[in-house]
Amino acid sequence: MKMDPPALCLVHTVLLMVMWPPAASVPCPRPCSCPQPAELHCTFRSLLSIPAAVSKHVERVNLGFNSINKITDKSLAGLRKLELLMVHGNDIHSLPNGVFRDLSSLQMLKMSYNKLKDINRHTLHGLWALARLHLDHNHLEFIHPDAFQGLTSLRMLQLEGNRIQQLHPATFSTFTLMGHFHVSTLRHLYLSDNGLTSLPSRLVATMPQLENLHLHGNPWRCDCNMRWLHGWDKTSPGVLKCKKDKALPGGQLCPMCSSPRHLEKKEIQAMENLVCSSPVISSPHRTSPPDDVESEVMTTEDFREPFGNISLGLSDEHGNGVDLECGISEPGELSKISWEQVNQVQLASNISLSVDLECPVDREKYEQLWRLIAYYSNVPAHLQRGVLLKNDPHPTYVYKQDSEKDAQYFTGVKVNMMAQPPWLMQTSANLQLNRLQSSAKTVKLILSADFSETVPAEMVRRQKRTWVMIESTNTTREVLSAILGSPSEMQCNVHSSGQQVLRWMLPDGSKVEAPYSSPDNRLTVSTDGRLVIKPVSHTDAGMYYCIAKVHGDLAAMPFHLAVQESSSPPPGEDASISPIEGFAGNPISLPCTTSGSPNAEVKWILPNNNIVSFQANSSRAVVYSNGTLHIPQTQLLDSGYYKCVAINQHGVDTLATKLTVVRRKGLIRPLRKFQARPQSASGLNTQIKVPTEEAEEASGDIEVTQVGAPMTPLRRRIPEGVSPGRRGVHPSRNVWRRPSVLRKPTGSRVEDRKNIVDGRRKEGGGLKDNLLRVSDNHPPGEGVGVVREIQTKGNTS
Repeated sequence: MKMDPPALCLVHTVLLMVMWPPAASVPCPRPCSCPQPAELHCTFRSLLSIPAAVSKHVERVNLGFNSINKITDKSLAGLRKLELLMVHGNDIHSLPNGVFRDLSSLQMLKMSYNKLKDINRHTLHGLWALARLHLDHNHLEFIHPDAFQGLTSLRMLQLEGNRIQQLHPATFSTFTLMGHFHVSTLRHLYLSDNGLTSLPSRLVATMPQLENLHLHGNPWRCDCNMRWLHGWDKTSPGVLKCKKDKALPGGQLCPMCSSPRHLEKKEIQAMENLVCSSPVISSPHRTSPPDDVESEVMTTEDFREPFGNISLGLSDEHGNGVDLECGISEPGELSKISWEQVNQVQLASNISLSVDLECPVDREKYEQLWRLIAYYSNVPAHLQRGVLLKNDPHPTYVYKQDSEKDAQYFTGVKVNMMAQPPWLMQTSANLQLNRLQSSAKTVKLILSADFSETVPAEMVRRQKRTWVMIESTNTTREVLSAILGSPSEMQCNVHSSGQQVLRWMLPDGSKVEAPYSSPDNRLTVSTDGRLVIKPVSHTDAGMYYCIAKVHGDLAAMPFHLAVQESSSPPPGEDASISPIEGFAGNPISLPCTTSGSPNAEVKWILPNNNIVSFQANSSRAVVYSNGTLHIPQTQLLDSGYYKCVAINQHGVDTLATKLTVVRRKGLIRPLRKFQARPQSASGLNTQIKVPTEEAEEASGDIEVTQVGAPMTPLRRRIPEGVSPGRRGVHPSRNVWRRPSVLRKPTGSRVEDRKNIVDGRRKEGGGLKDNLLRVSDNHPPGEGVGVVREIQTKGNTS
């Protein structure tokens, strides 16, 4: 029997359906709900982990507000269609490497309100389509500078409410151009309510498309290191945002200065000229302020080596010619940059940049160059790349002036150019004289060009940047004080992408590389960056720089060491110091009010040459945050000079104070609490210690006994309205009991009483020596008296 084609096709279809039935749909995991086949809702289910057997076709998952404390590398495996994942409000402390490797379609990840502490280079690997990332209100302290590399779709990053104190300039970069220029695709960045005190200017330079930046709620240090922010805010108006809230004063919260003191609670955006200055201690005894000894502190940029080098053989149609060997400075901000994802596998970018060329010259070269290029200080000479002149040892191209673009100022400029790195030699370039910064010894030129680069997306994702950073947190000690002859130590904690070269620059300008030990072993540098000097001398005072370098990146941090001989003032100044007197046993406070930017760190040198500070107090003396030294209970040995040392990275100031502690004469010390003694039958402790008349010589050998009423032969009338004392009242209370009525003893008790009284009279030495009537401190009208027995220690009660 022959079947027609349509019938045959139907039979084949039936056979395929029988042999391979459709995959059964995965049931909704309990106790979750699935309102649609591609959705999974598991909020408020007290889950401890991500449910197993989640459908591979799910697109939206909400696991918020559970007790999930761990996500394994298999928890999200195979979810390649997932577009939205919400795991906020859980108890997740860490994420394993590659946990998101299969989530290539994910566009939004919300992990707010967890307990994540760090984001490393591999944490977010695989999230190539991610556009919104919420990591706010975690415990983040460190974000790897390469954490977002390859996430070229990322537009919004929420990091509010973490514990971040430091960021590498390239932290938010998502791709790199020419192997050097780090670029971020972010448009919205939330850094509010962290522990940031400063931001590097290069960080915002990597984000050319930034639209919203939130920085409020951080303890900003408004000094010269943040001076760049005002200029950036002017050139990028409206990007720096304030938090809008009608409940707040003024209806908004903007980034505020936390220090220095004279700028506290002022808006950063209003600060036009933030400066750094050396500290000054204010004192009414000073006739004039100290000399301004502010030193010029070097920055990371000062330690960068030239970006490259370039050889220029210049000539023109008038017969002028000169050969130059120039260094290339680090490129500045990218003036223009654009990019687009051509398809899923390629990223195309276009940038415009300029570099400064620094060319040493002599008098002859200077005159020749001036005749050749002086025309091109206001406008550049436009050059077009021509033939390859030679290829060994490095490519050298011939550039000729463009006659069309420079029709008005055409002089036939010709340049033989060899540059490192080679990508600086683009098909067209502009060369201009920087007249204002040139001199007879150094001529500065500006080379600018447009660059284009198309790279495979997979290559962008695999790029591994080199980076280095020196830890700078609120526990980093960047200023130190040391006593002459004592040891001193500076710790430079370095984090990097690989093995770094670490050097210390000393106050005399010399550099030593770790590990290092001086010939006399007085100065050593360990491999972990710790510099130790023992013992310190006056020549050790000054600025130290820790410099860490890897290929393609560098970081530097200044340290300031002040060396003092003792707590005494300099010779000749002691006569002008008015001593401060205090009684032994009393508290005393010595103020030290300082000014300076940044805030000075205050240290006090005690008479025994110990150093105390707010960060390092002693058991007997504390330093408050405002610089005041407080001694809760002074002693005679506390007399002497106290020196306040105020120091920041830009200078140091000192002020000595003389303290004299004397004994208190003719006064009685307050009663002190002692361990309980055996009590009398009346329930009263009958012995308490008081000082003698010579209070300063009192040693605690004298005791006062308050005699109970049954044993007191003297009576005083208690006025009406004064209630008699109650049994068991604390002896320190000013309430006295009416003496009990003595009843006549009977029988053998008469003899016992007689023997007891006679025995005590013999031991006591008589009423005259042992009984002292003292009027109490009750106001007139209460009429209550006190009878005390002074008993020398050693006598039996």
